[in-house]
Amino acid sequence: MLKPPKSMFPNSITLIKQIPKQDDPYNDDYEEIRTDINNVRFNLRTVYSGSNNDRQIVANATVIFMPPYTNPWIKLDDSYIGSKIIFNAKEYMITTVNRDMEPFNGNIYQYKVGVI
Repeated sequence: MLKPPKSMFPNSITLIKQIPKQDDPYNDDYEEIRTDINNVRFNLRTVYSGSNNDRQIVANATVIFMPPYTNPWIKLDDSYIGSKIIFNAKEYMITTVNRDMEPFNGNIYQYKVGVI
């Protein structure tokens, strides 16, 4: 599948994932794993769900991770929901992780991450 040019992924973010400490039986104490990620696309746009008067905001922005460009590459899954992303000194929380696959070989084409 054709990929867009690398110049469309000019943004850098910091991903913060909180993992419960293993020695804490109540999962009250977390350690943060911070990862600086380059060459992503950060689109500030509001995403809604529902119709008419029953609309709710699902995300305030979408972050796109594309395998040949995003460095370092992280395999995202639902365990990242609730993690934080810092972009331009503003903190966002991950609400959705969507994985798009290439149709013929099953490789990951991109991740679309909704943040609020």
